[in-house]
Amino acid sequence: MPVTLEGIALPDDIQWTDEMVSHGVGQVQTPTLTGALVIEESAQAAGRSITLASGGGAWVTRATVVALSELAATPRPADTPMTLVWGDGRTFDCVFDHAAGEAVSATEVLRLAAGSQEADHPYTITLRLITV
Repeated sequence: MPVTLEGIALPDDIQWTDEMVSHGVGQVQTPTLTGALVIEESAQAAGRSITLASGGGAWVTRATVVALSELAATPRPADTPMTLVWGDGRTFDCVFDHAAGEAVSATEVLRLAAGSQEADHPYTITLRLITV
């Protein structure tokens, strides 16, 4: 099954770099005036980071980079998340994680002079998403 974000095709070999990092538990640590530490934990239904990266091998076209950049530049209401379809069929409701840095970053695989890049010019990419 292809990997897509809001219908935009991504490479099947794109890496989900933090897939095994988030375990669905939220935690708040609060020190008290006496020096004790109060720790509160609960299940975290949303807020899971999803970072997708080329890892040097999964290339996208300039046209894909432009489409993703335009998508990231459009603010989304919380009640209209994007849909990420992962290669194994799982789907995630998410938004771009602008608080984590650049939501979409891309680098040319082969540098060309400014303005020489065609729509099919290859790029590596990193997408920063968060589930809602």
